[in-house]
Amino acid sequence: NLFARSLGGILSDALFAKFAFSGRLWAQFIVLFLTSVFLFVFGCIDDTQPWYVAMLVLIVFALFVQMAQGTSFGIVPFMNSKQLACTS
Repeated sequence: NLFARSLGGILSDALFAKFAFSGRLWAQFIVLFLTSVFLFVFGCIDDTQPWYVAMLVLIVFALFVQMAQGTSFGIVPFMNSKQLACTS
């Protein structure tokens, strides 16, 4: 949590510098996709593998979850201010 959220913001900023706003969206997509990949891998781990394999996959999954939060911070300032409070 201390550095992973920042990594997501850095990735978002780097892709924004190269590809404008669509770079931020691609950063969000890539990080969320890798989050789902590692969640799937974690679900495929069974008790025949050592415990540290599950722990390593879970740590990498958590890293990408925190990075996704960092990439979303790069997208929020571009939202329409009239629609920010619309939840229903």
